[in-house]
Parts: sequence; structure tokens; C-alpha cells
Amino acid sequence: MVKERTWISVGDFLDLKFKIKHKGLSGLQSILRFSGQKRSISKWDNVTPSSDFWILPAVRRRWNEKCTGNPDVEYEDYVVEKLFSKTESLRMLSVGCGTGSRERKFAKYENFSLIEGIDLAPSKIEEARKYASESDLNNIRYYSGDFRSFSFDPDSYDLILFNSSLHHFNGIDQLMRSRVLPLLKQEGYLIIFEFVGPNRLQWTIEQLDYANRLLRKIPDKYKTRSNGTTIKERIYRPGLLRMYLVDPSEAVESQQILPVIHRYLKPIEEKKVGWDILHLLLKDISHNFLSDNEETKSLLCSLFEQENNYIAETGRSDCVFGIYQK
Repeated sequence: MVKERTWISVGDFLDLKFKIKHKGLSGLQSILRFSGQKRSISKWDNVTPSSDFWILPAVRRRWNEKCTGNPDVEYEDYVVEKLFSKTESLRMLSVGCGTGSRERKFAKYENFSLIEGIDLAPSKIEEARKYASESDLNNIRYYSGDFRSFSFDPDSYDLILFNSSLHHFNGIDQLMRSRVLPLLKQEGYLIIFEFVGPNRLQWTIEQLDYANRLLRKIPDKYKTRSNGTTIKERIYRPGLLRMYLVDPSEAVESQQILPVIHRYLKPIEEKKVGWDILHLLLKDISHNFLSDNEETKSLLCSLFEQENNYIAETGRSDCVFGIYQK
């Protein structure tokens, strides 16, 4: 029987072999030079193009449909239309903003007088500032720093956004009580598009079995890893040791996110986006699905349907889009 927590897995050794081949030993040594928060910053400062499922336009359209009911409408447009279409001088804070794509989508609306974004990774903030400047968006400010300690005005934001960033925080309950709620105006909104699955990506036995059954049915030409030489034969639960070494902030308390939010805020909407199967299944092989031919589209549709079936059968969803009110 597979244990619910794994310290070291076969997949860790396969991943180590892959990283040494493509990044060399120096890339691994850089991980060991840092500890704690610096290791997380180093990871996100040096993110390279991936072959994960979010690179696929069809997957992003699927997310749109799950969030807004329309594959052509992104959640930023949906939120503004639903909550703020008649409101002006809005202030928004985006936590863990990365290169700032989400903030720029909100900033195109004149409803927002100020949008602020903060991220630990300095290089990502430099990119965010560059893109905002190129887009002539003067209502955005970006900061490089730690959200927990950075100075923001209390009771001043109509909207706080966590887009795939809240699961990188530990002490979720304290963060919500002492940091997020004090910054929100009365009746302000918290928006999340967030991984809320197993802590430290310790996939359940059911997830692994379901995803591996699907993997075996996929033709080999779609399972070639991004190195171009090996085939993805099996999906493994990542070891906890590897999780800590690569990024100690990854999914550290992801399972606590929804219970804590429900404790302190009123749910307005909460929608299951999935990820339970596709996240595992398409990691490192997503580039094979970028073609727009009929075979690829048919295969993706089948995989989407299989994940829908899994969610319906289990009631689970590793990703949630939620709107909550103070």
C-alpha cells in the first residue's frame, strides 16, 4: 500500500537525473546554498519555461469556463462585471503577483484608481513594472518584498487577490486574521484562484491510481518528456525531502486554505476548477498537446471529461476560484 506521506520516491530520483542533465550540478548546488525563504525566492527568480498544463490554451479556456461559465471570459472581466461595474476609485492589492499579468487585466478598467502588487522575487517585479509601463498603465504600483511585513494602509482595499500564491504561505489562520482582514475595507472582497489540494503535493492514492490509469492509455508520442528523449511511464508522489529542498513554501498549508477562509469571510461564489488529474497527468509532457489537430483536441477533450468524472465521483477539487466578502 502507498503511504499517504512520502519522504523519498522513485520520482525524485528520475527528476534529479533530469535536472542534472539539463541544468548540471551547479543548478542543484544553488539550491543547497540557500535556506528557508531565500530558497523560495531563488526558485521563483529563476523559473524557466515549463511543460506544465497551464501552457495549453485549451486548459486555460477550460479554467475560464469553470470560473465564469464562458471559455472566452477570464475571471478578471467576470469579477469587474459582477461586483464593480458601477463602482469607481477602487483600490486593489495582489499578493504574490509574479510578472503582473492579472493586475494588468484589472487595470484596464477605469474603475480602479490604484492597483498594488507585491512579490518576493525581485526579477519578477522588474518584469511586471516593465510590462505595465509598456502598456501605459499608470494606476499600478509593484513592490518587491514580503507581504507579511510590508507596510500597507489598513482598511484601505476593496479587493485583495491571491492568484496561485496563497498556498505558498504557512500560518494561514494567522495570516488571514492579522494581515488580510485588517487590510480589507468593511464589505471588501477576497478573490482566490488557488491550489487547495494536499499539503506538500502529497497526492492521494486515489488520485495517483486514477491518473496512472489514464497515462497508460495515452499514445507514447504524447508522453515524450520535454527533454525529448524519455517517455513518461508513471506518476509518482513527490517526496517531502525534495519538496523542501526545491521550494519549502510549496503547498505548505494548502489544505487549510478553504476552512480558514470560511471561518472569517462570507462565501459569495466558490467554484471547482479541477487540477486533481490534469496537473499530475500533463506535467512535463504538455508541450506534446500544443498542436491544434483533431487527434490532439479529441485526446484533450477525453482527458477533460475524465477529470470531470473524477471530480463528480469524489467531490474533490484541487483548485478553487472563490469570491468572499468581509
